[in-house]
Amino acid sequence: MTSRALSRRAFLSVSAACTLLPLPALAAGPVKKKGGGASYTQLPMITVFTQSWHQRHGTLTVEMGLDTKDEALRQTIAMSLPRLRDAFVRRLQTYALSLNRSSLVDLDYMTQELQAATDEVLKKKGAKVLLSTVLLN
Repeated sequence: MTSRALSRRAFLSVSAACTLLPLPALAAGPVKKKGGGASYTQLPMITVFTQSWHQRHGTLTVEMGLDTKDEALRQTIAMSLPRLRDAFVRRLQTYALSLNRSSLVDLDYMTQELQAATDEVLKKKGAKVLLSTVLLN
């Protein structure tokens, strides 16, 4: 046998083996949320920069979600995610510029700011901001 025939045979064997492997997307079933119940919408992690003197900048990282019992409002949240994320980044960046590495994060103030941004974007009250993780580095 020539090396070309062996290469073709190896290629066909590998191709046949790959078709027998299950596809991860199909095997996993429906996409599962990271946390919360049916009324909770998990948002992607948001990272903004903090000021620093004579050294590299720091970061403020926030993981959060919105909780609402209203199905119509939950649909509005899903459609408004880019606008919500933009509003959250703007509010968090403004707050983060007042922080340095030794600052303590005021979670009450952050929650108030994020709640105000949520109500402003959705033009309706009813979605509650829930912070899950806040990291200042």
